Amino acid sequence: MQTSITSEELADMGDVTILDVRKKPAYDEDTVVIAGPAWRDPATIDDWASGLVGDLNVDKDGDRPVVCYCVRGHEVSQGASEELRRLGIDARYLEGGIDGWKATRGRLAPKP
Repeated sequence: MQTSITSEELADMGDVTILDVRKKPAYDEDTVVIAGPAWRDPATIDDWASGLVGDLNVDKDGDRPVVCYCVRGHEVSQGASEELRRLGIDARYLEGGIDGWKATRGRLAPKP
């Protein structure tokens, strides 16, 4: 199973669930998100991970993968995607995080 995805690959994906898993201070200080995400606190992943299937229409058969991103695509998003994969969800992390996405001029949206 693929564990990471590039900004270019994400831009070309169709049906995907994007999870912003930046730590709360990093999330709070930024004014934008990658278009279409849901923010989930990585510190409480044990509380919300198993509920993704119902909450965000995530499935376990790989038809709708999950892409997690943090600031730079390191420990936070890698850890979150690893935990989701452990639960049987097709989850990947975004290489370079939102900083990498911004560098490729990926579509951004104001925070909800």
